Amino acid sequence: MTPVVVLGAARLVGQTLLQRLIGHPMFSIRAVCDLGAERAPLPYGKACDWKLTPAMPAELQDLEHHCGSAETLAKLASHDALVLSVLPDGLSGPVDRAFANCGSRVITHAAECRLDADIPLIIPDIHEIPRDARIVATPNCTTVMLSLMLSAIRSVQEINAVSVVTLQALSGADLTGPQALEILNNVDPQLCDEALALERETARIFDSAFPVSAQCARVPVTVGHTLFVSFKMAGPCSRTELVGCLRDFRLPPDLARLPTAIEHPFVVSETKGRPRPSPDAEAKTGMGLTIGGLEPCSVLDWRCVMVGNNMQRGSAATLLLTAEKLTRRMAS
Repeated sequence: MTPVVVLGAARLVGQTLLQRLIGHPMFSIRAVCDLGAERAPLPYGKACDWKLTPAMPAELQDLEHHCGSAETLAKLASHDALVLSVLPDGLSGPVDRAFANCGSRVITHAAECRLDADIPLIIPDIHEIPRDARIVATPNCTTVMLSLMLSAIRSVQEINAVSVVTLQALSGADLTGPQALEILNNVDPQLCDEALALERETARIFDSAFPVSAQCARVPVTVGHTLFVSFKMAGPCSRTELVGCLRDFRLPPDLARLPTAIEHPFVVSETKGRPRPSPDAEAKTGMGLTIGGLEPCSVLDWRCVMVGNNMQRGSAATLLLTAEKLTRRMAS
């Protein structure tokens, strides 16, 4: 069993990650941590305001929760431990590097690491992980979803251009309680950082093979991001071919055997009014991507709607699958 240290354990995505780590066949939880005022370790059950359903599992309640500066937390680093970092954007970079400098391998969901040329940007379903990487980054939640779909489509025909509008759930911004209520009956239409991240990260993943134009909005949905995608193909491509490449997309057998992997991640819906966040965000334990409304577009060639679970496929579960893939690679 590989010991793991979870950074950002009190956040929604951290709680989601810890849920998946309970009873994991490859990992044991060594420490749970957050940035904050220096204090002695507390039981996680007392230190964390648990937001998920069901209630906090008993296996987590007595874990030692560490809180302090980057330097203090990095004392928990070790050469045998794997660090899973879901700290807030803008705060994660120095902590991730502190752990890496102390000997740990780090898999981070931090925005500030994703465009660093020295840090691989990994979607485990489609990328190999360099053995010598001390820090590995996973993309923004919408980048993961969009890039997986585009990767499948490019298996039948190259893409010339993409336009995407995203409607993003409150949980993606760690919003709960009174903060979340502020957006009821409203939309936050200018998530400029999200749009820029989606454009830049997709460009890096596909080596700038085609332009991507993105607009992003926060909407009063708890879990599940909705993407309205239009794309122009480099040549002729039928609807049958597009549906086929999505339904037939599968992970290599060795990757599909990992605990968090889903062999066939795409669900193509022909049902009117689908997909939508409820219930489609929960498809395939949150790792599925449901695509509907695939039809010709009068501006670009094709358009569709996709729903994915931002807490699972978009963040925690993709981070965990990356950890599984890296651990298996290091053992081979």
